[in-house]
Amino acid sequence: MVAPSVAQSLEASASPGPVKPPAPASLHIQQHHGLSGGRFNPTHLHLVDSDGREVEWQSRRARKRRYAAKSHHIGQNGHVVEGIALRVQSLGDQLKPHLMYDVSFWIAVWFTLGSTVWVINGFLTWLPFIYPSVGTDRNAHTAAGLAFLGGTIFNIGSYLMVVEALDRGRETQFGTALGRLLHDIAHPTEMKDAESGFTTPSDKNLVGPDAARGFAWWGKPLWHEFGYDATWSESGKKHHPLMQKALVQLCAACTFWIATLTGLPGVIPGLFDGEHVVIGDVFFWSPQVIGGSGFVISSAILMIEVQHHWWQPRPLDIGWQVGVWNLVGALGFLLCGALGYSKNSRMEYESALATFWGSWAFLIGSCCQVWEVVWREPPQS
Repeated sequence: MVAPSVAQSLEASASPGPVKPPAPASLHIQQHHGLSGGRFNPTHLHLVDSDGREVEWQSRRARKRRYAAKSHHIGQNGHVVEGIALRVQSLGDQLKPHLMYDVSFWIAVWFTLGSTVWVINGFLTWLPFIYPSVGTDRNAHTAAGLAFLGGTIFNIGSYLMVVEALDRGRETQFGTALGRLLHDIAHPTEMKDAESGFTTPSDKNLVGPDAARGFAWWGKPLWHEFGYDATWSESGKKHHPLMQKALVQLCAACTFWIATLTGLPGVIPGLFDGEHVVIGDVFFWSPQVIGGSGFVISSAILMIEVQHHWWQPRPLDIGWQVGVWNLVGALGFLLCGALGYSKNSRMEYESALATFWGSWAFLIGSCCQVWEVVWREPPQS
């Protein structure tokens, strides 16, 4: 029969709501791939229908809703698991519906905005090395303010990645859930009065606004309450790389944000004049190195999730392109901090330049991510 982790992973990529009764097609699992050691749920499945036609399922494509939802019977070794709504490649409009309600769409939007801000910051930081006449206090203050804004936007995008991981399979309820959350905050009395009739998230028949009440914003994943697999280590449970990537990304973004805060004018007096070298190294350059390292790890996890094997790149996959450009951007931010320790003019130049080209790489990766979440996979021939 199908391994529990495989079936649960498929369920977690299903559209919310009960599976409808029309007779679904039958698919059988031919093989599956996951990350090393079998500690993670499968990220790729090769499925075969009754006519011998093959179709590929990929966890990232399903999470980003690049497959249209369709009910199937999933089986392995002659045994069938009933009632799994699996996103596989099927005919339909390529432009995805309900984008405004999709948390994956807003993740791409926030990172695109943040990357654009970082590109401007990198240009303002690097330009004085080419044209010293523009190296005024006004230019430096503007660059510092943009760095703080870009770091804050990256924090928001990273937090939404955690929300996406917590509510895997319910991404399109984000807009409704956010509206419900804001309404409850603005009207706490109504929320308190409704507590007696509150329905728990374990009710799988919930749809629409009522389902959004069970939307998770933080804390232990609630997937097991919906029949999904739990990411935190529990007996008999496997991990999913999505949560690991999201947590690493959020920790890295928060750490990197410290550098954008301490880089604001007046926070560390004489930061770039050599007056407080130790304080600057600890609170300005080190957070960039630590945060940049976290970005590198997060991007590597993203790439490996998309690949069939950790050593085998997939340059034609849009998800892999997102990961590789984010990796280049992460290396740029890491080098910016690492080279910033030196007071050599050449190293200072390379540090500023690394921010500039790293920001461009992040922007290219973010644009690829926008494309990824807006358009569905073309149907297989």
